[in-house]
Formats: sequence, C-alpha cells, structure tokens
Amino acid sequence: MKATRTVYCYYFPEIRKIIDELTEKFPHEVFLRSIEPGLDNFHFPIIEKFIEYSNNQLPFLKEFKYRYFTAGASEGIFHLLVNLKTKNPETILYVLSGEYEGYKEYAARIGLQVKEIEENEPFSKLKKGVWFISNPSARDGNIIKNDIINNICKYHQVILDATYVGLTKEYEFDLKNPNILAVIVSMSKPFGLYYYRAGFTFSREKIETLEANIWFKNIFSLLIADKIFDNIKPGELYNKYRKIQEKIIDKVNKEENLNLEASDVLLLAWTKEENTGLEKYKRAHFYRACLTPYFLDQEKEKKCGEKK
Repeated sequence: MKATRTVYCYYFPEIRKIIDELTEKFPHEVFLRSIEPGLDNFHFPIIEKFIEYSNNQLPFLKEFKYRYFTAGASEGIFHLLVNLKTKNPETILYVLSGEYEGYKEYAARIGLQVKEIEENEPFSKLKKGVWFISNPSARDGNIIKNDIINNICKYHQVILDATYVGLTKEYEFDLKNPNILAVIVSMSKPFGLYYYRAGFTFSREKIETLEANIWFKNIFSLLIADKIFDNIKPGELYNKYRKIQEKIIDKVNKEENLNLEASDVLLLAWTKEENTGLEKYKRAHFYRACLTPYFLDQEKEKKCGEKK
C-alpha cells in the first residue's frame, strides 16, 4: 500500500498556482519596507484576516488576546510547553492515547512529565494538569466532539491544536471555555505549505518567548497566506477533493482487501478493525494512513488524460 504512516500534506495545485502568480513578479518592494515604515507589525492584519477567514469553524479566536505568527504549528507547541515549564515545572501534561508524537517528544526534552490517557478514563480522577489535544485528531483524522473537550475542561486546562482545521467538513469548534488556554493553527496541513513554515498561535495570556517573533518571521510565507485567504474560499479544497478521497479509499480497499473508512480529515483514512497488513499504521486502538501519495497519482493520471 502506498499510503504513508507519517502525514505528508498534499501540495495542492491550486496553492501552487497562487505561489506561481506571487513569484512571477516577486514582491521585493515588501521586503524593502524593512527600514521604512518597518515590518514589525506586518503579520497583524494577516492574522486578523485569518480570524475572519476561519470564523465559521473557529468563531471564538478573536477572544484570545495574544496572537503570534509561528514557523508552522511546531514552533507554537514548543513555546507553549516552555511557558508551562517556566511557570510550573511540575505541570503534568496529558495526551490521548495514540496522539501526535510531537507533544511528548518536545516535552520530554525540557523535563515535563507526559501521560497517555484512554478516552474512556474518568478525567475527574486524574491529578489536575494540562492537556494537549489535536482536533481534528491526529489519532484517526476525525473530529472530537465539543462535549468531550468541554468535559475535560471541567477538571483540567487544554491547549487545542487545530492543525487539521480546514481539511474537514464545516464544524464549529467550541473555544469559549476559559480553560482552553491556547489554540494552535497551521497552514501546513490544510494548504500543503509544510515547507513554508506558516502558522499562528492564539493565547489567553502573553507567551514571553514568542514576543520576539515580531522581529523574526517569514514575510514570504505571510504573503502566501494573505493571497490564499483572498483566493481560496473556506471549505473549497475539502468540497472539491472529498469525492477523490472516497474513490481512493474504495480502490485501496478492493486492491488490498481492507476495510478503511474516510477520515473527517481529507488526507487520511482510518479503521479500528484489526488487520495484520496495517501494523505500521497503528496508533493506540486505531489504524491511520495518509493518502497523499494517491492524491499525487490521481493528479498525474489527470494530466496524462488531458495530454491525450
């Protein structure tokens, strides 16, 4: 099976076209503003544009006072962990079993304790801590319902990683709970911009180590983000490629004798059904596979068909 265990985002042709248009006449004049009037605040209007752009799915982002541009989601994750470590070195971090490995890897290297918890465990009996939760979930590519997140928030604080938002059907993620400390978003997964390192971190409190990012940011990635918000409608890529995802999974199931289902996240397929042929895709009680190689194949096939 061509599917990968690691999630590699699909570099959508629509995004490539936007970048081609942006670079055809490279915006050197933007970079020449570094002295006058300066680029320190360049990211602020683009973050505001993102808040408006994602309002249907993340309607309460505007309530998070502190907003930072980051090199993808990973930079935001690391700085939030450092902030927790600095303020309370004994903080216990919780993740759901099978969750994104990056939380655990970063945390371990700065001496934070991480515990994996099953979703059906009673959260009220756990010592108060901070949860890192990806939603849609990196475990299986599916949306975790708001009531589950809010139930965790009754007893703990949460940092919500919304990296996959934009690759699913429209769903309103409830961010109102004051125990949601921060929200991490990225341009990598929803727009295929992994190597452009563009993301945003929204926090209820100041993250001192991210304050310096006002001087250290990728202006070109911000320009790409700005163009995307102007030219790609919310939900446009999902609506266009969802049927292709379903066709890919149907084909894989027939060829490999599997019973994979389409994840909520466009690029993923999942199952709970035990199958020895899927061992390398196992994450706790789930099997999750990334379909990007198949999206690339169908693009090549389409181009070949057009040439004929």
